[in-house]
Amino acid sequence: MDLRSYRVAIVRGDGLVARTGDAVMYIADETAGAAPLLAALDATAGVESPGRALAKALATIALGPDSALIPPFGLVAPTADGLLLILRGPVTADVESDGQVRRLTGERALTWVDETLPQTIDKVTIGGPGGLAVGVGHHTGLRAGVVPAGGFAVLKSDSSKPVAPQPHTPERRDPPASAGRPPAEARRQTPVGPVGAQTPPPPRQAPLARPPARAPAAETANPRPVAGALTTGDDAVYPLDRPYVIGRNPLADPMVRDSAASPIVLADDPQISRVHAYVTVSAETVFVRDAGTPAGTFVAAPGASEWTRVGVQPVVLQPGWCLRIGAKMLTYQATGPAQ
Repeated sequence: MDLRSYRVAIVRGDGLVARTGDAVMYIADETAGAAPLLAALDATAGVESPGRALAKALATIALGPDSALIPPFGLVAPTADGLLLILRGPVTADVESDGQVRRLTGERALTWVDETLPQTIDKVTIGGPGGLAVGVGHHTGLRAGVVPAGGFAVLKSDSSKPVAPQPHTPERRDPPASAGRPPAEARRQTPVGPVGAQTPPPPRQAPLARPPARAPAAETANPRPVAGALTTGDDAVYPLDRPYVIGRNPLADPMVRDSAASPIVLADDPQISRVHAYVTVSAETVFVRDAGTPAGTFVAAPGASEWTRVGVQPVVLQPGWCLRIGAKMLTYQATGPAQ
């Protein structure tokens, strides 16, 4: 499922609303705890049906050692089966389908409430404990990015999108019997010259000069090249168009807290340090380095029988190679000709 048949509208209020692709998230307050949520959402860029991958990334954050610092949130993200809805804490969602509305709240569970909504839903609104207090306007929307807002709504496009004004085409009609005659008011104001005098033709106007052709506008931003992605055996995909911090709790790294890098959380493995390794991309070349951990970080070529330990200095990770951290392995899948 995707959101091509829906539109995303935002409402004013406290908090944040962020969208990456078809995944949309509401965060109740803009505190430091919002950074890992935004990083997890940003990591799903370019992922088709990102719901499951996003749920796994958020689970390690919401259930991790710093879960008390994570603000309440709610999100929708497509999956192969429908639209995944997740609510955590005092966040509510109103789901409308076939004229019926039901309300869900994240306070029903200690962790979070999740449900896969069918493709037949008409509208989903996500906001604070009391829902969205104000209506969703036709002239608000969010295609990508992060904005201050009090919530958002996902609506069917055909029922909620305002109709664009159509250009006026005059209707063709037969001329009336008086066609060609000036109206009475104009006849009274038209000066009458001597009988037999000819009215001089109006002066010819010079043709209007064509405006000079506009030069094409310069690009305001260049797209960031994507070298490929790191993939795992549990269907998680991390696009290599940004730096990553990998570990049991990478949120402790200042780069993640300052949104300069995205986290990859590898929990439930005592061999993995809180901040274990770094992955960076430069000119479509992928580098990896260890954070000085006791267990170490290792790389291996496809089919190799031995692993090579990585030090604190960056080394190139070749396409197709595997990266091993503890018992977890990530594979560098390249895109384009390098694949």
